[in-house]
Amino acid sequence: MDMLFTLQTLSRYGLIWQQMQEGADLIDDEVIVANVMKEHPEFDPFWNAGETAVHPQEIDGYIVTPLIHAGLHVVAEKQISERSPEEVETTLKTLVARSVSRHDAMHQIIAIWGNLYFQSIRQGASLYEWEYIELLTSLTRSPKP
Repeated sequence: MDMLFTLQTLSRYGLIWQQMQEGADLIDDEVIVANVMKEHPEFDPFWNAGETAVHPQEIDGYIVTPLIHAGLHVVAEKQISERSPEEVETTLKTLVARSVSRHDAMHQIIAIWGNLYFQSIRQGASLYEWEYIELLTSLTRSPKP
C-alpha cells in the first residue's frame, strides 16, 4: 500500500491512460485502473499533465486530488475482485440494493478505507482490517443510504 499515491504510481496511471487512448490490451490491475479512469472523465486532463494529478484541484466545484481519489477507487475495486475482505463486496451489494448508485456506494466505502489509511499514516500505526470491517458493517446496519 505504500506505493498508492506516489509519482511512480502517477507515472503508471499515465501509461495506462496512454494505452487506453491507443486501444492497447490491458491486463490485471491495469484493467481496474482503466475502469476507474473511465468512471472519472473529469480527471482526463490530469493523467498526462505531470504532477498536477498529485495536487488538489477544483473540479466541478469540489476540491479533489485526482491520484488519491482514483487510487482509493482502485483499492476498493481490488478488494472486491479479491474478496478481501469479503465485507467490501457485501457492503457494496447491500448499498446498491438500497438504491444507492454503485459509484456513490463505492464513495462511502472508499471514505472509510481512506480515513483509516491516512489516519494510520499520520499516527505511524497499522490499518486494522477488523476496524475497517466493523465500519463497513455499520454502513449496512444503517437504513439510510
